[in-house]
Amino acid sequence: MPNAKDVARFVREGMRDKTSAARLAEIVKTFRRNEVGRGMTPGKLVALLEDLGPTFIKLGQILSARSDMLPQEYCTALQSLRSSTTPEPFEAIAARLNDAYGGDYREVFASIDEEPLGSASIAQVHRAVLRKNGREVAVKVRRHHVREDMLRDIQLMRRAADLLNLTGVPMMGSVMDGMDMDAVIDEFDRTVREEIDFGAEARNLQRFGSFVGKDDGITCPRVYREYSGDTVLVMEFVRGVSVEDVGSLRACGYDLKELGDRIAGSYMRQMVEEGFYHADPHSANLIVRPALRDRASGACDPDRPDANAHDPGEVVWIDCGMMGELSPHERTLFLEMMKAMVYRDEHRLTDLFIEWGSVSDAPGKRLNYGQLLQDLTRLVDRYSAEDVNSMDLAALLNDIMKILESAHVSMPQSFVMLVRGLATLQGMLITLTPEISILAVVDRYVRSYAFRSFDPFSDVTRRVREASKAGERIVELPVRVSNVLDMVEKGRLRMSMDFSDASEPMRLLSYIIDRMSLSMITAGLFIGSSIIYATGLEPQLFGVPVIGFLGFLGAAFLSIYIIWNIHRRPRG
Repeated sequence: MPNAKDVARFVREGMRDKTSAARLAEIVKTFRRNEVGRGMTPGKLVALLEDLGPTFIKLGQILSARSDMLPQEYCTALQSLRSSTTPEPFEAIAARLNDAYGGDYREVFASIDEEPLGSASIAQVHRAVLRKNGREVAVKVRRHHVREDMLRDIQLMRRAADLLNLTGVPMMGSVMDGMDMDAVIDEFDRTVREEIDFGAEARNLQRFGSFVGKDDGITCPRVYREYSGDTVLVMEFVRGVSVEDVGSLRACGYDLKELGDRIAGSYMRQMVEEGFYHADPHSANLIVRPALRDRASGACDPDRPDANAHDPGEVVWIDCGMMGELSPHERTLFLEMMKAMVYRDEHRLTDLFIEWGSVSDAPGKRLNYGQLLQDLTRLVDRYSAEDVNSMDLAALLNDIMKILESAHVSMPQSFVMLVRGLATLQGMLITLTPEISILAVVDRYVRSYAFRSFDPFSDVTRRVREASKAGERIVELPVRVSNVLDMVEKGRLRMSMDFSDASEPMRLLSYIIDRMSLSMITAGLFIGSSIIYATGLEPQLFGVPVIGFLGFLGAAFLSIYIIWNIHRRPRG
């Protein structure tokens, strides 16, 4: 246990910067004003983060999707956080634009509205007209000192987390017990750095736009790279109706269910087929504009529904500051997970979670495969009994994260962001139209994609490659066994075995051995019958030796049985 001098030295070294020291004093006052020492409630946590300012509001928004770290009631409360702030005076924005362009911003823009369209913790957006071609654009300008302020606050969070680790003092009572604050701060740091770098957002928009427009009625704003940089982003101005404004969408005659299906389908394709998806798909980041009518006027006329008829609308994804990315292997794992959920294959689902995640070797935190399989089986059984259209995806994902946590399976950031995106998408769809279930969309997409992506040649090639690898391992097996036996003889081999709740793994092992035995017998019959066929042995039937004919017949029967047995997907 550290003494008071250790703690004092730790704090003194971290607070040499006067600005940081002043900010720390402000944070401590805010904690006292909110009476954090008397306990924490969901409402008190929201009020505390709002008082602490933009950096902590952004942290709360990230934590709102981490039900694996916080109780669900806290996550629900944190979802109410909004990062809207008082806009900066236009004089400050004009100065920032002049700095960005190295001269008078009016050489770039023929006009710019002084009143912002919106103002958030990181930036504010103004409508403008380009001098070069007269096109309307949205100009996103980063707020003054926001980068320095946020990175300073993150550094203070790290110092606070280090201090708590050093002293062993619990943070906010039992609310954050067991939370890996270092992991949370690392995730937050990455998110903030992405969102304050407008150059990265411009690249995201270009990459996103290169494929999202392939979907009918889906697009994103065009970015003007020649006018964009680290602190300023210039993109196409989108006139239309926000998906938040359901009443106006309905008055415009748009088919809300069709819009929801289109958005959800686009999101699934972003994840599975492109591996690059919008990580914050809430209602405010989606705009519907006319697809057939004049876009210059933007939204439809709610007072003239006849003029709006037969226009399906075009959905525009905006605000691409936070994007998720999946590697080809992760996309395959995600698709296989969805298949396993749709087809109720608990064994496959368990193996996929273990493959994507990581397990600990620390005592008391080792993976209990049997328990994980049992918990996932119960989960799949419980949700399979429900109508897919009424399932709660957020609750399902929350249950999965809890099961993985209890089994000591740690999932990477890519999976956590994916889960957060799907949960946010479900909330948006519920707001748009309760008739749509994201799980029903997933179900349809998996079945459709499996049919569209079926390639017999690729499947056979993959199976041959897997068989080749298996053959190499079989050849190496005697050498490996010999090495193990040598270690046993020399007393160098130590083994630690845990047979608790081993019935399920043993049943699975027995099933695998049975299937392998049948496969080997079948292969033997095929090979033996082929040899007999070549000898021309009498008696013969249809020009084939009777013994060889019976061997072929038996091998064919066993092959059919094995294939049927595989597709039956045995359950625990």
